[in-house]
Amino acid sequence: MSKLVIDLTFNPVGGALSQIKEIINNIDLYIFDEILFYSTRENNHLFQDVNTNKIKVIFVPFSNRSIILRSLWAQLILPFHLLIDKSNILFCPGNISPILNLTKKVQWIGTVGPFEKNFIYFFGLKQRIILFINKYLIILSSYTSDLVIFESQYTKNLFVEKYGQKENRSSVVYIGNDEFFYSTLGKSDESYCKYGDFILVVAHLYPYKNIEILLESFHTSELHLRDLKIVIAGNIVDKKYNNKLLAKIKDLGLIESVIFLGGVKKKKLRDLYSYCTMLVFTSPFENFAYTLVEAMGCAAPIIATNTTAMPETCGDAVLYFSPNNHKELSCCILKYLDNPDLRNEYKRKAINKSKTYGTYSEVNLITANLLNEINLHG
Repeated sequence: MSKLVIDLTFNPVGGALSQIKEIINNIDLYIFDEILFYSTRENNHLFQDVNTNKIKVIFVPFSNRSIILRSLWAQLILPFHLLIDKSNILFCPGNISPILNLTKKVQWIGTVGPFEKNFIYFFGLKQRIILFINKYLIILSSYTSDLVIFESQYTKNLFVEKYGQKENRSSVVYIGNDEFFYSTLGKSDESYCKYGDFILVVAHLYPYKNIEILLESFHTSELHLRDLKIVIAGNIVDKKYNNKLLAKIKDLGLIESVIFLGGVKKKKLRDLYSYCTMLVFTSPFENFAYTLVEAMGCAAPIIATNTTAMPETCGDAVLYFSPNNHKELSCCILKYLDNPDLRNEYKRKAINKSKTYGTYSEVNLITANLLNEINLHG
């Protein structure tokens, strides 16, 4: 009897969460007799509508409480369970896998931040230590994987060229295009007139998201005089960073110009993408920016940083700026504001680029084929 084990002892978000849902909902794509999930209780909702005997779930109560406990699980406990379970292949979609392992193993790496030189400087000492540990667990466990799946060519090249990852054991799978995101301009029941013309930022408030560069650009270009707003959709993750943004907004005299929405539901997010004057993506560090794929699907005119995987993600469908240069950002914003024809051109480019990405179901089929191939041939 063939058995696939999936280590879900982390809480997936964004594109990773969509991929896990696709695996569970389309389990027959995977040619295994049994698929065993080791999971946290927080992921229980993913399995509530499962109507197949092919899936078995075992909950691990402690693994997501800290990086130390998760590391103990992945490196010391999980390998023994795999032997007991007589598993054929282990799939680890949460970046880390067991370094010492006697089972065929596929590892999905969906992060790039810990491998970027300047990324760690946005965090305090404790978080830097965690990032350092996480970085080397990812690297060392990738060496013993039969296949490592990366979400961008940028990240794959980084691992191959800098960390010695084997090219023939590496594959790039773009995370997928969520069919939910399409332009609702003129179709939505909600009115966005209360915002008027607005620059949209979609990002949870982590320090590395670099939102202050937009505030500086907005201030120096006196964009508030054009009755333009900044609308920020994203949860407060780091209170210190949130307070830093609020202080900067006050110092720059932009209190009336910046609107914080907090986290928003997918329907409202789709409308925000569709109705915004432009979306500005300020983060310099992204493995694959699925936010940009969502926005392109909604025909948002986009300005993005020219670093890491952003140029690969968007191609010629967006305007780019250097993440530390607010003058370049101002220039891009003014180009869109002063030239509606240019803005419409980039709206068309955005939609066309979004169509080059497969849907989540298509990406899941690619993932299933890779796992099936490893199981059959190694």
